[in-house]
Amino acid sequence: MKMHDISLMVTEKTVTWENTEQGFSKRWAAKLGTPGNDFNLSVLTDGTHTGTHVDAPLHFIPGGKSIEALDLNILVGPAQVVEIFGRDSVTSADLEGAGITPGMERVLLKTDNTRLKRKDNPIFDEGYVGLAPSGAQWLVSHGVRLVGIDYLSIGPHGPVNTQTHTIVLGAGMVVVETLVLDDIAPGKYTLIALPPKFQGLEGSPCRALLIEGELT
Repeated sequence: MKMHDISLMVTEKTVTWENTEQGFSKRWAAKLGTPGNDFNLSVLTDGTHTGTHVDAPLHFIPGGKSIEALDLNILVGPAQVVEIFGRDSVTSADLEGAGITPGMERVLLKTDNTRLKRKDNPIFDEGYVGLAPSGAQWLVSHGVRLVGIDYLSIGPHGPVNTQTHTIVLGAGMVVVETLVLDDIAPGKYTLIALPPKFQGLEGSPCRALLIEGELT
């Protein structure tokens, strides 16, 4: 069994949405070698959409499911990585021609975001590739339950961002963003993308893995 970690290493320099959202920071509450401390203990502060993370429907849908209520059967299972290069946004026509297996419930989009290493740049790039509303509708109509992409947001920058999110999350889909797909070939894998069980959150960092072949 070969496993690929497709999660971004998160540091204090990790890019955040428009460079304004809360990012990652830590402090030591106790530290070995200081008076009265015989252990290390740290406290972290982190935005729920920093690094590789899951969007729950509550992110855009009033009354939508929050992180702890997500169906784990969506977050673990067969997935297909598809490459779509040379596009400003991923449309229904792009997905129609991408060779997605009928009935595939988890689709991960590898785009020019990966080619240009946008996730590694600490400066937010408004020109990133996102999923156009027509592409979002295509996924919903084809029964996809989880979609992932290789930058901070599933929707393109600008007004259509809300539209794309509303379409997929409104259909009960789960979104996984900021995937590290640099060394991942297109094809079928088993995806594991589990966030911690925080109560009432609209999103959460997660550790995302791809396994070659099916879990037994």
